[in-house]
Amino acid sequence: MAAYLQLGHNSWNLFEEPDIGRYAGMVLSPVNDSPADVAAGLTRLGDLRPNLDVILDPQLYNPAVDKGLMDRWSYFPSDFATANHADAAWWIRRGIEVVEEGAKLGVNAICSPALLPRRFEDAYYSLMVEIADATWQEASIHGLQTLLTAIVSLSDLANPSRAYAIASVLSRSRCDRIYLTFLNEDVKQQREPLADPAGLPTAVHLVKLLSAQMRVHVAFASHDLVMWKYAGATDISSGKYMNLRRFSPGRWQEEKGGGQQAAYWTEGSLLTLLRSADVERLRRDGWFGDKDLSDNPASGRIMELIQTGSTKLWVKESWLQYLRWISNAEASWHGRPDAAEQFLEQSHRLWGDIVNVRRILFQDWFNEHGTHVKNWLNAVREGSAR
Repeated sequence: MAAYLQLGHNSWNLFEEPDIGRYAGMVLSPVNDSPADVAAGLTRLGDLRPNLDVILDPQLYNPAVDKGLMDRWSYFPSDFATANHADAAWWIRRGIEVVEEGAKLGVNAICSPALLPRRFEDAYYSLMVEIADATWQEASIHGLQTLLTAIVSLSDLANPSRAYAIASVLSRSRCDRIYLTFLNEDVKQQREPLADPAGLPTAVHLVKLLSAQMRVHVAFASHDLVMWKYAGATDISSGKYMNLRRFSPGRWQEEKGGGQQAAYWTEGSLLTLLRSADVERLRRDGWFGDKDLSDNPASGRIMELIQTGSTKLWVKESWLQYLRWISNAEASWHGRPDAAEQFLEQSHRLWGDIVNVRRILFQDWFNEHGTHVKNWLNAVREGSAR
């Protein structure tokens, strides 16, 4: 059972913050950090390093969009844009080079290289297994673990039979760990809750099937981790930035509007993010009452700023609050599917209170009715019944 920090720009200092909670490790981001940056970051961790599981994700999904610092890594080839990405031998060579780079840095585990396909067919997953098994063989020589990387499109999961088909292919791998990423093309902004009511039940079913045979790590998670823990996922990872809580083809691009970071309150009971004005509205309406915020210290500090009308920016505090919630939630639901489902049921009731009793309308459109919670609750019920 573990929560991992999905690194992004300037994320290393978060491990020096005791208020983020318990994180078992990190997933490196070659887009944001060069090998020299990673080496310096690992050294900076000092006594914390032996207790952390460091995973290298080569991030070869979509570097044509913004490769960032990836060309500083030895495994990133000069012919990436022109190479035949259907060639297994080309990808296997990348896997060997990723292992060599990881071994030099002293990481604990490697994510097998993976591409973002045009079509999510069985042949794609077979190719991912072939690449992962070759990576596993090389990594074993260096004493490193390998996570089979697989990207799954939610739109492909509208067909319930896809869970069995995909799990059948992926479970053939020699890897006993899998790094699973769900792609949701319908999500336009990174802070939106995971959507696709047709595909989510099959996603829950897929995680359930894979968890019976492998250690499942769901990457780029957010509040939706409640579904993955319900389904049996061992690990999840998330990051402080919005674009590290959602995987999309252009996930390294800034959002329109300049990409400025806004402060969002993590309202765990509603499984969402709220703007400052929304939090103030809830506070005036008595929503928080005498709630004990001690299990998330950043919450108390943010609330004090809001109550006093302070103009001090609390973006960093919002990151700490969010990451602490992720850590707390992951631990509370691990191995307890009933608790995860009950939390969803309670959240659904609370959204009913917001909409029908308090008649509050939040600023972001995706927070209008709490539809995402209803979809997630339906997903765990339908997905587990298959």
